[in-house]
Amino acid sequence: MCDDCAKVKAELWCKKCETAYCSSCCKLAHVRSAFKSHVTVPIDSKPVVFIECSVHSDEKLKFWCDTCMILVCRDCIVVRHQGHACTEIYNAATEKAKEQQDWLSKTKSALNQLMQMTITNDNSTIEKITTVFECIRAIITNHENELKQKIHAIDERNKNLAENYQEQLKNKQEELSKWNRDFERNLSLKNHTKLLHSHVKLIEDLKTAAQELTELKSPAKTEYHIKEIDQFQEAITDILQRMCICEWDPGRPLRASSIDIHPNARWQPNGLIVAGGNGCGNGIRKLYKPCGFFVDDDETVYIADRSNHRIVQWKSNATSGQVVAGGKGQGNGTRQLWNPYDVIVDKETDSLIICDNSNQRVIRWPRQNGTSGETIISNINCRGLTMNDSGSLYVVDQGNHEVRRYQRGASQGTVVAGGNGSGNRLDQLSYPQYIFVDRYHSVYVSEYGNHRVMKWMAGAKQGIVVAGGQGQGSTLTHLSCPRGIAVDQLGTVYVADQGNNRIMRWPKGVTQGSVIIGRNGRGEQLNQLNQPFGLLFDRHGNLYVVGNGNHRVQKFNIDRNG
Repeated sequence: MCDDCAKVKAELWCKKCETAYCSSCCKLAHVRSAFKSHVTVPIDSKPVVFIECSVHSDEKLKFWCDTCMILVCRDCIVVRHQGHACTEIYNAATEKAKEQQDWLSKTKSALNQLMQMTITNDNSTIEKITTVFECIRAIITNHENELKQKIHAIDERNKNLAENYQEQLKNKQEELSKWNRDFERNLSLKNHTKLLHSHVKLIEDLKTAAQELTELKSPAKTEYHIKEIDQFQEAITDILQRMCICEWDPGRPLRASSIDIHPNARWQPNGLIVAGGNGCGNGIRKLYKPCGFFVDDDETVYIADRSNHRIVQWKSNATSGQVVAGGKGQGNGTRQLWNPYDVIVDKETDSLIICDNSNQRVIRWPRQNGTSGETIISNINCRGLTMNDSGSLYVVDQGNHEVRRYQRGASQGTVVAGGNGSGNRLDQLSYPQYIFVDRYHSVYVSEYGNHRVMKWMAGAKQGIVVAGGQGQGSTLTHLSCPRGIAVDQLGTVYVADQGNNRIMRWPKGVTQGSVIIGRNGRGEQLNQLNQPFGLLFDRHGNLYVVGNGNHRVQKFNIDRNG
C-alpha cells in the first residue's frame, strides 16, 4: 500500500525517501527540484529490512530454521541451531511459495473430485427414494384388481362392509399416488434438498399405512380374511426394512436449533451481552479469555473461562456468574482445572464434561454440589468436545490431529476423523479445534492449521471440505483460523471465523460463504466481534458467540421478520 495516500497499491520505491509510492503520489512528491536527484525503482526492488536478533543484538535475522520453524541469525546457527536445516530467508520463502502453489493446485483438483462425489452420493440417495415409490406403485398395480375382485366376491350380506373396504383401499391408493406426484415434482425441479429431507415424513406415512391395513383386516371388523391385504402390508414393511430406516428416529444434535432455520434467515446485528463484558479479570462479573461454552434449555450458559481456570455458570438475565468447577487456581488436582477449552452438559448423569487442556484430560464434574472432578479420559490434548444422541462422547485431540469417539463409560476411543498425522490431505487434519456431530453422526471439524471445516460421514476414511479450504484469507471464499461451528437441518455450516472477526454461513455445496454477524470489524461495540471462539444455537434458533478477545458471551436473536 502507498505510504503517502494509504489508498492505492504501491508501485515504486524511492531510495532517498525510503518510501513506497503509487505512481500519482510519486510524481507529486518529486515535483520540486530538490527531489530531482532521487532515484525510484519498482516496488519489487525495495530492499529487505531485516529484524534485529533478540539474542545477538549485533546480528540480523536473515535465515530460516526449518527444524525449529523460526527466524535465526548467523550466530544462532552456530550456537543454538547447529546441525539444523537452515536456509537464507529468500530461498526459504521461494520454496514455501512453491509448496503453497502446489498445495493450491492439488486442493483445486481435490475439490473438483469432491464436488463430483457429492453429486454422485446425492444421486444415489435419490435413487433409493425413487426405489421406494417404484415399489409402492408396483404393489398398487399388482394388487388393486385382485383386491377389487375379492371384495366384490363377498356375498350380499357383507355388501356394505365390502364397499367400506373398497373405499378405504381407494383412499390409501390416492395417498400413495399423491406421495408419488410430490416426489416426481421435486425430482423434475431438481429440488434435491427437499428430496433428501422428506424421507422422515415418508417413513411416518408408510408406518401409518401399515397400521391402518392391520386395523382394516382385524377380526373385530370382518369374519373374512383377505390375503391380498396381508401382502400389501408385508410389502410396505419389507420396504421399510430394506431401506434400513424402520427404527430411524433422530434427536436434536447438541448445540443445534430445535426449529428449522430458513436458508435466508437473519439475526439482529447487535448482540445482547449475556455473560462477562466487563473487561478481563477473575471477579464473578468478569471472564478472562473464554473459549467453548454450552447453553442449556433454560438459557443458562456454562462457559470455559480458560485463563481463570474455571467453569462459570450465568443464568438467564444474570449480572454475575457462579463458579461451578475449578476456580482454585491452575493445577492438576481433582478440584483444579488448567486452561479449560470446552464444556458440555451430560443430562443423563447431570454433570459437566470438561476439556481440561493443559492437564491433558477430560473431566466429569457433578452439577449438583460438585466440589471435584473425575478424570474419564487421560493423555489427550483436548480442544473441543460434543455428544451424540446415544451418549457417545466425541473429543478433539489436537496433538494427534484427530477426533475420537468414546462409547459411554469407555476409556478407549475410536478415531472418526483424521488420525493420519498433520497435513492438508482429505484424510488428514491440521490442528483441529471444535466439532459438531449431526443427527446422522457425521462429524464436522474446524481446522486452525488448514483454515477450513471438514465433514467426515460416519465410517468414512476421508472428509470433504464444506467451508474454506482455500488457505488463509479474508474474502468470502476464505477462512482465517476457524473455531466454533454449528450445522442446521439443511447441512448449512455456521463458522466462528476468528481471524476475520466474523460469523459466516456456508450452505451445502457452495464454494463461498456469506457474513451473517460481524460486518463492522474488530471491536467492543454490540455489533462488533473480537476473536470469536465458541458458537452455538439455542433451541429457538438464536445464535450465541463467545468473544475471546473482549471477554464476553453475546446472544444474537433471530430476526422473526427477516
